[in-house]
Amino acid sequence: MDKRKILLILLVSVLAIFFLNIIKVKIKPGIEAVKTTAISTGEENWSDIETFIDLIAHEEIDRTDFYLYGAEKGFEKIAVSSNGYLPFYQQEPLNIINGIVPKSNTDIRPGRNRTTTKYIVIHNTGLASPAATAALLNRSINNSTREASWHFTVDDKEIYQQLYIDEVGWHAGDKEGNEYGIGIEICTYQGIDFNTALRKAAKLTAKLLIDYGLGFNAIKQHYDFSGKNCPQVIRESGRWEEFIELVKIEYLGQTKFYNIDFKWISKSPRQLDHYGRIINNAEKVYYQAVVIYKGEMRIFDLNSRLKQ
Repeated sequence: MDKRKILLILLVSVLAIFFLNIIKVKIKPGIEAVKTTAISTGEENWSDIETFIDLIAHEEIDRTDFYLYGAEKGFEKIAVSSNGYLPFYQQEPLNIINGIVPKSNTDIRPGRNRTTTKYIVIHNTGLASPAATAALLNRSINNSTREASWHFTVDDKEIYQQLYIDEVGWHAGDKEGNEYGIGIEICTYQGIDFNTALRKAAKLTAKLLIDYGLGFNAIKQHYDFSGKNCPQVIRESGRWEEFIELVKIEYLGQTKFYNIDFKWISKSPRQLDHYGRIINNAEKVYYQAVVIYKGEMRIFDLNSRLKQ
């Protein structure tokens, strides 16, 4: 090879090392960040990003056995096993399908707006038949004559809106909850990926908190107003705090980190998908968070144990 070409290659290599300035930064056991640019945007900002990743990258993934509860005969109590998940923050927008009940259906629509919004009220549908999807409930409420209504229905695939956002709904079994609360029904049908449904509901809840300037203490259970055991699946499985943590992750993502690109890559694709779902058993899973902030990229190499 020509000596000039060799010298040019060496020069380019040296410059690349100088400008890229590749270093590794330890965050905590099991987490390592690779800084891949010399352009610094402030370590304080990156410290906040690392704390956010730390909320998501659980050291141990819990495998959950729980029950779905339904009013239908033969579906009163359905056992479910979940392999667990990591709540990878997804920056995808909410896709809400318009299913607004006709104004003529006064059994569902009181026809008046809230004077103020104080609460986001979480429900489970109490229907466990495989047919009881968000799409079916949306069709059902549109034709219902029962005085029961809510604003959103969520499952693992879709979100439907049944009432206008500032409209009063009959969902909390109590005047306070009905007059000042937005009702979210989370589906509980047999076959649902309930973890994903929780995450979708958390994304919606966080957006509503932001839109109405509410704090996390505004997130209520149906139980808080009427004493009804609802959201039953979440309550009976002890997953309320888990849901609140999911809302907090979404809230931070939508407020503090909305201008930062996050990409999650599974390095254990047979056990973990890119959405964070455990799809096969393993002792440990490996993954990366690729973060780009103001032109600077850092790759976080992560791993989590699966609770056996």
